[in-house]
Amino acid sequence: MNRRLLALASCALLLACECDKQPVVEAPADAGPPVLAEKEPNDSAAAALAIDRSSIVEANLGADPGKPDSDWYAFTSSLPRTADFTVSCPPGADVALEIVDETGSVLASVNTGGPGASERFPNLDVSGRAFVRVVGLKKGAGGAYTLTTTFSERAPGYELEPNDRRVDATQVALGQAVSGTVAHGGDVDWFRFELPSSAGAPAEDDAGAPEDAGEAQDAGPAEPVDAGPPLPERRLALRVDVSQVEGVSFDVQVMTEAEAVLFAAKSREGGPLSLRNVGVRESDRVIYVVLRSNPIGTGKDAKRGFNPSTSYTLTVAPEEAGGSAEYEPNDERDKATDVPANSYREGFISPKGDVDYFRLVTDGPSIAKVQVTGVEKVDLVLSLVTVGADGKEEQSIKANEGAVKEPERLNNVFCDKSCVLRVEAAPRKVDGKWVKDDENGDQAYRLSADVVPDDGSEEREPNGTAATATPLATGRPVRGTVFPKKDVDYFSLDLRGEQVKTPLKATLLGVLKVDVGLYLHRVEDDGKLTLVQTADSAKGDKPETIRFSAEPGLYVFEVRDSRSREANFQDSYQLTVDEGE
Repeated sequence: MNRRLLALASCALLLACECDKQPVVEAPADAGPPVLAEKEPNDSAAAALAIDRSSIVEANLGADPGKPDSDWYAFTSSLPRTADFTVSCPPGADVALEIVDETGSVLASVNTGGPGASERFPNLDVSGRAFVRVVGLKKGAGGAYTLTTTFSERAPGYELEPNDRRVDATQVALGQAVSGTVAHGGDVDWFRFELPSSAGAPAEDDAGAPEDAGEAQDAGPAEPVDAGPPLPERRLALRVDVSQVEGVSFDVQVMTEAEAVLFAAKSREGGPLSLRNVGVRESDRVIYVVLRSNPIGTGKDAKRGFNPSTSYTLTVAPEEAGGSAEYEPNDERDKATDVPANSYREGFISPKGDVDYFRLVTDGPSIAKVQVTGVEKVDLVLSLVTVGADGKEEQSIKANEGAVKEPERLNNVFCDKSCVLRVEAAPRKVDGKWVKDDENGDQAYRLSADVVPDDGSEEREPNGTAATATPLATGRPVRGTVFPKKDVDYFSLDLRGEQVKTPLKATLLGVLKVDVGLYLHRVEDDGKLTLVQTADSAKGDKPETIRFSAEPGLYVFEVRDSRSREANFQDSYQLTVDEGE
C-alpha cells in the first residue's frame, strides 16, 4: 500500500512540474534582406524602382546595339539615413553608378573598376529621396546584375555624399572631427567650416564716433585725407590633420567661398597629413577643405588610389599659438609672414620640404639679433635672403651651426624697414643623394628678433665683401661677432678726401675661443683688394694692433678667425681705428 501511495505522489509531483514549464518557441531564421525584381521601363525618375530598406535587386541591363541601357532607382526614407550600395557587372559590360537629381543632372559618378568589375558607393545621404542610376557604358553589352543596398542610421561626424561640389559640402564645426572615405579614384569630398563670429569684424577704434549732423554741415566739404598704405589683412592660423588610409595619397586644398586656393598640400602614399599654421583671412567667414586622391606612380601608370572600406578622419581647428603663429603658405619671399620688431612667431617644418619665409619689420635702419629655437627630428637652417641685381633670390647669410634640437642664430643683421628671413630643414645625404625630407608637425620652433636702432656701434651683416663693408669712422669703436663659422667681416675706411698720408692705429680686442685676425686692404681703382698689413699672432681674447701711414684712398679692415675653424655668437670683438701714432 505504501509503495502505491509513494508512486502516486511521485507522478503528481512530476505532472505539477511539467505544468509549470512554458512551451519553447523557436525564433524564425533570418531570411536576410528582401530580394526585389527590377521592372522595365525604369529609365526616368518617375519610373524609378523605390528602395526604402536594405535590399537586393535582381536586374538586367539591356544589350541594345544602338545605345547603352540605364536603370533608375529611388532610395527613400522617412528619417535621415545613409545607404551603401554595390552593383555587380554583367560579363563583358562596363557599368557606372551615378547620383542624379530628378532631371538627370549628375551630382556624383563612380566608374573605377572598369569592364567586368563591380562598383560601390558608400555614405549616400538619404533624406527623403535620392536618385541612383545604373548606367551601361558599352553599346550592345548587357545582362543580369545585382544591386545590393544597405541602409544605416546616420552616423554623427561622418561625411554625407554626394559632396563633390561646394554647394553640396558637408557642414563641420571647427575643432570637430569628421570622417569620410575615398570611395573611388574620382571621389572628391568638400567640407564647409564657418570661422569664429569675431573674424572679419572691424576693430572698435576703426569704427569712429558719429558726428553731429549740424556740425558736419558747418564744416563744409571735407579735405581728402591720405589713408596711407592699406593695413595688412588679419588672418587666422588653422591646423588641418588627415589620418592615413592604406593605398591613398591625399591631395588637400583649403579654399575660399569663391573657390580660390589658399593652401594646398599632398601626403605620401598611405601616410597621414598634418598641416600647421594654415593662414586664412579673417574676412572670409567661411572656408572649404577639399580632399581628393592624388595620383600614385608616374606617367601612364599613375593612378588615383581609393579605399572604400577604410575611413579617414579630418580635423580642422584653430592653432593654439593664435596671433603669434606663422601663416602658411609662406614658402615664397612674396608670401612671407610679418614679424614685428622685438617679437616672435611660431612655425612648423611640416610637411616635408616645407620652407618658411618671414619679413622682419622695423621703424628704420636697425640692427637685429635673430634666433630660431631647435626642434626634435629636424636640423634647422636660418638664412637672410635678398634679391640680387639679376632679380634672383640670394642667401646673404646662412646659419647652420647646430644639429637636431639645437638653435640657430644670426647676429647684427642690418634691417632698414624690412628684411626677409628663411627657416628650413638642412639637407642630409640618403643613399648618395641630398634630400630635405625631415619634418615635425608636432613641435613648433620659435623665431624671435631683438631689434635696436642702428647707431653705428655695431657691424652691419651681411658684410662679407668689400662692397658690403660696414662704414667705419676714426675714433669710434665698432663691435661685431665672428659667427657663424668662417664668418668674415669687412669695415671700410674712406680716406679719399685726404690730401696727405694719414697715420692710423687700428686695435682689435679679441674674444674667447676665437683667434681673431686683423687684415688691412687697400681698394684699388678696379675694385680689387691689395693686402697692406696683417696682425694675427695673438690667441683668444688677446688684442691685435696695426699701425700704418695710409695714402689717400679707400681702405677695408678684415676681421675673421685666423684659423677659420671657430665661432662665438655670444662675445663681441671691438675694432677701433684712431688717427695718429
